[in-house]
Amino acid sequence: MPFTAEPSALQKDCIRSCEIYLKYLEENRENGKGLLRAQVRSSQASLLDSSVTLQLDREIRGADGIKLRIGGAVYENTEDQTLFLVQSVDRRRISLIPSPELTERLAGAESVGEKTFVEIDLTFLVSRIRDWYKKHGGEIELPSFRSGCRLAPDNPIMLSDEQYSCAETAMSHPLSYIWGAPGTGKTKHVLASCVYSCIQAGKKVILAAPTNNALEQSLEGLLRALAEAGINPDGQVLRMGYPSESFRAAWPNICEAGAYRYLKSLDDEEIGRLNYENRLLEESLKVRAGRAEAGMEDRYPKAGARSVKVQIKKNAERLAALLAQSHGMAEGGNVPPMISRFAVIACTVDACIYRLPPGGAFRPDHVFLDEAGYCSVIKGLPLTAFGCPLTMLGDHRQLPPVFDCEDRALLQDPEKRIIRLWQISTLYLEDTVEDERRARLCFREPDLPSFSRTEACALRETYRFGPSLARILAGRVYGRQFRSLAADETRILYVSAPKSEEDKGRDASGEYRRISVSERKCILSLMERNLSHWGYSVGILTPYAKQRNLLASGLNRLMKKYGRPDDMDDDVVTVHRSQGREWDVVLFSVTDSFDEKWSTNSARPDALKLINTAVSRARKLLILVGDAADWMKRDGQLITDLFRAAREVNPDILFDRFLDPG
Repeated sequence: MPFTAEPSALQKDCIRSCEIYLKYLEENRENGKGLLRAQVRSSQASLLDSSVTLQLDREIRGADGIKLRIGGAVYENTEDQTLFLVQSVDRRRISLIPSPELTERLAGAESVGEKTFVEIDLTFLVSRIRDWYKKHGGEIELPSFRSGCRLAPDNPIMLSDEQYSCAETAMSHPLSYIWGAPGTGKTKHVLASCVYSCIQAGKKVILAAPTNNALEQSLEGLLRALAEAGINPDGQVLRMGYPSESFRAAWPNICEAGAYRYLKSLDDEEIGRLNYENRLLEESLKVRAGRAEAGMEDRYPKAGARSVKVQIKKNAERLAALLAQSHGMAEGGNVPPMISRFAVIACTVDACIYRLPPGGAFRPDHVFLDEAGYCSVIKGLPLTAFGCPLTMLGDHRQLPPVFDCEDRALLQDPEKRIIRLWQISTLYLEDTVEDERRARLCFREPDLPSFSRTEACALRETYRFGPSLARILAGRVYGRQFRSLAADETRILYVSAPKSEEDKGRDASGEYRRISVSERKCILSLMERNLSHWGYSVGILTPYAKQRNLLASGLNRLMKKYGRPDDMDDDVVTVHRSQGREWDVVLFSVTDSFDEKWSTNSARPDALKLINTAVSRARKLLILVGDAADWMKRDGQLITDLFRAAREVNPDILFDRFLDPG
């Protein structure tokens, strides 16, 4: 129930944090804060349905708060009017079903060359969270009771001893944290075993993640594990929100529109069966009545006739319920009428806050938050309002949440530093709910979470990293117990790119420019050599935005030179923007060298997390590009350890030589 008492200090602080962040975004909108805008390059109407696919000039993530701007007019959905339904969001491509008038407007704009933009108002998302705290903030409470559901004894999902221990921990404690590096089985083994057990016990589950990418990565592993365990996810799992096109193609009956059609088909099938059964039952009653009128001996006892009538009545009641249910779902493919029929609801944290209110139609028995370390605590706190166990999964040795505020004075202001609830990870739930500890968290960089009420369990065996890389990460990041069970070594290469005089300059403020022209040249050579060879994904990461822009401009010219239709903007990113994504091949432009280190100085906790995140984005091949000679002579640095363990190659190598066949 919504709170009626005086708002708590926590509730007031969260509302205040949202309001400060909103004001900052609104005041800095001209600097690119608070509004994401992508221009529509082209649109294509489907021949199969009424959908339109818009090709954009930049990547968008998610579609919450989406608007279309055509000329000077803005088109957006409201509570009273739905102008378009979003089917999928796939980086630079968005598929939607527009209303007839919007379809005509889009076609007219393209015919005359009128510019169309897709806009996502980030202030809308912050406002929505503020409104949640105003309405439900009094219901936040750390979980204190177990779900009563234990790990299924017939669980067919293979678990190692430590994976079993982590799954047991998640199922037997009100508040838990499963910590594991990439490849340790957090999703495909631990999470899947827990969800399987909940489904088998008739319990309901919410699976949340901070981003669409993170959600779909988690879901891919979970859905495959459930299917292998004999559970058909169709009709059991609902992926709320806006899927990528590849996910929608692979799991059509999991996404909202497909899930609606799937359940509707099941209802139609049962309606047909019940109608057929009632016709047979009514025919039997007519036969009985005809025999009675003819004075023939009644072969059937009267009790049998009564039971037939009772069954006809039951079938009629079930038919009425199914028809009403079907009609409710037919209202624009509405979710609420069918949401309680699913065992698992999977969604981003933003969608969960907006569409799954406490005490609503879907009442979970357990909530799982994947990539919890990457979710801000102000978004994670609402997950405690469901009054059920909460399990967080993630890796606090990787990057914290992305926080789009660069105003240091604001972050240090005693009256406004509560804004840092957007910067602090959900792993600090315990610290945040206590007023004194919350104040300390927002005053300085946080230490490790308290975990006095949170039961933490670690996964220390990875199947992704080879033994050599695992030993490096054990020494610098994860501790001595971390080890590799992978059969093969992780392939690490490096290209030596000594710093040039051009890289040594400083900007007007006296700060190092944080660029490397020599690394850019090497990366361009690598990409040009491999452009016509690969059938795999390539990501190019760097710690700094200036180096990212330098790389992107050169790579985009390279793509145009060879007549490639797309540019590389979405795959040339800062490490902070790479979280939740993976590539077959990762090129890591280290950038820092002989000057003062910043984001690559692993003596700094944030830099250590950044390097660890960059390393773990590579599925098959990691290539360091940097001043190898300078790094090799240093000690005590994770980058140094990586260079020393890597094999040197020239910028004209083919990636195929170092990738597994297929």
